[in-house]
Amino acid sequence: MKKHFIVIFVTVLAAMISIATFNPILGLLARSLGLTEIESGSLVTITGVCWILGSFLWGRWAQSGRKLIMITALLGYTVMVTAFAWIADAAQRESYSTILLFWTFLVLRALAGFFFGAIPAMAQGYLMDWTTAHTRANGMAIFGAANGLGFILGPAIGAALSVAGLTAPIYVSAALLLVVMLVFTIMIPGNQAISVQNSVVKLTPFDSRIRLYLAIGLVLSTVMIILQVTSGFYMQDRLAVSVPSATRMTGLGLSTAGLFVVAAQILIGRFLSWQSSRLLKFGLSALGAGFLLFLVAPACYGFAFASLGIGIGFIMPGYTTAASLAVSENEQASVAAFAAAVQGVGTFIGPIVGTLLYSLQTNLSYSFCLILIVWCISFVIKKKENRRSVEH
Repeated sequence: MKKHFIVIFVTVLAAMISIATFNPILGLLARSLGLTEIESGSLVTITGVCWILGSFLWGRWAQSGRKLIMITALLGYTVMVTAFAWIADAAQRESYSTILLFWTFLVLRALAGFFFGAIPAMAQGYLMDWTTAHTRANGMAIFGAANGLGFILGPAIGAALSVAGLTAPIYVSAALLLVVMLVFTIMIPGNQAISVQNSVVKLTPFDSRIRLYLAIGLVLSTVMIILQVTSGFYMQDRLAVSVPSATRMTGLGLSTAGLFVVAAQILIGRFLSWQSSRLLKFGLSALGAGFLLFLVAPACYGFAFASLGIGIGFIMPGYTTAASLAVSENEQASVAAFAAAVQGVGTFIGPIVGTLLYSLQTNLSYSFCLILIVWCISFVIKKKENRRSVEH
């Protein structure tokens, strides 16, 4: 069974790296092809919207079998991103209509987002099935490590590979996904169907049992995206350094955060037996401390990124485990889809909110992140106190 967990980890990691490498190259690629900033932003937005839609629809179709859906999603997503890169290269060699190019890219990114929505949903479904209530946090730590590490390292890898060409990161991530798909096909056992009983359960994201945990997942995804799209600007403006220096410092910082994400997941999976509420309180506190450091001592950016990595590493398994344990067994497929969908929502709203706030005032985007985190901490504490009063 251990090798199955490793396969899920690698699958989610490759998928998250692939979608995250798109962010640092999109602006330059769009500008080189004659697209406007609004049009390039629309390509990120449509991906997030269709990611949300895909999470829900693939979750409903899961009764046909998770393995079949996962393979279909990996193949479909890989084809879409490869087609995007191929057309972008062709457009750089020849003169294409920018209107036609934009709508072609929009359709490809929409389909990519739709296929991608199945990957985290199916991965969480597998982990929920393979773990018990006692081991759920350890299992979800695997997903959290892959997810957080992919989102942190993706932009850094994309920026590094882009020196070989703006589409190089897309081709490399597509090749990696094909390898992962083959490994998944060979090593994960036969098509695991979801019972009809599970598929017809009516669960909404506003259910009082899970809405707080989904809100925390949404906040985490949003602040992570805000960090990705603004950290380079922030380093350059607050520390008054050159563009190459800011790029190097941001890449180092994101890599540091990624290492601490992995370290946190290892700590949770191997040594800690904390309840989900404790994971959330500690993780949110570390995440808030990271953004606070950015605001009051930007020169200590290494410590800020490390604190953010610790926070991400604890929150990921914390909110997914809490949401899973809050519902019954026949609601697991639905809650996995919701937990995956909130990442898509964060991908959708993060770039818009982050860049808008940053354009108004340099510190405003990270102040906003800090306010959201404090709000989450207050509700986690309140929920814990309410539960204690009910028990007594």
